[in-house]
Amino acid sequence: MQKKKFISIIESICPSDTQEDWDNTGVQINTEFPEVNRVLVSLEINDDVIDEAIEKQADMIVTHHPLIFHPLKRIDSGDVTGHYVERLVKAGISVFSTHTSFDKMDGGNNDYLGRVLGLTEIEKFDNGNEFCRKGVTPFEITFADLMDKTAAALDVEKRLFKATGDPARTITTVGWCTGAGGEFIEEAADEGLDLYITGDLKYHDAQLAKALGICVLDAGHYGTEKIFVDNMADYLCRKTNCEIIKSEIDINPFSW
Repeated sequence: MQKKKFISIIESICPSDTQEDWDNTGVQINTEFPEVNRVLVSLEINDDVIDEAIEKQADMIVTHHPLIFHPLKRIDSGDVTGHYVERLVKAGISVFSTHTSFDKMDGGNNDYLGRVLGLTEIEKFDNGNEFCRKGVTPFEITFADLMDKTAAALDVEKRLFKATGDPARTITTVGWCTGAGGEFIEEAADEGLDLYITGDLKYHDAQLAKALGICVLDAGHYGTEKIFVDNMADYLCRKTNCEIIKSEIDINPFSW
């Protein structure tokens, strides 16, 4: 498939112009090669993912997290990002990232997380927040048991979770924001939710949740966004004729 056509298909799925102002969704590296035949889908890029792309002869990597987030003044192989860029260019591998555009879109990361967790009646917050979603548990469950269910659904060890709230509380309504969504805890409480799930929870976020009487589960930035690989791969399989490869690299930096 022509690379221009492939990029236009991704843009039709989640247009880059819907990203947040501070984001850098879109083309990260565009090599000289005009064809895209084999695509690796990964949450983000590191050396192991690049090794995997080279081994599997991918000519494009589609990620969630942008490879280039802040403006670069130079490409220096001694810097982490510069090193990745150098390796990818030498290997002839292009990179396209779909970050906040995919978080917000209908059917994107946040809608998909609700389905993975088995929640029903999934919808946006009443205040119109484009990132957050809420839903209902189709089963009677305590906070403690829901944590177990979430760990199993996301295939993440529960010991890596953080939580605030009564573990015996019955959870009926749940809100969530994949990645780092601590800033939306007060909005989740305003929605009248029993539980809010996100990642990268800070100390003061947890104290606020406790004061507001809402349970919060920090299932990890990686834990709540690793689902991107399956979701994006499914879109690309349906929309393109490329061979789509799901990355098998566990990039979670937290192991203890």
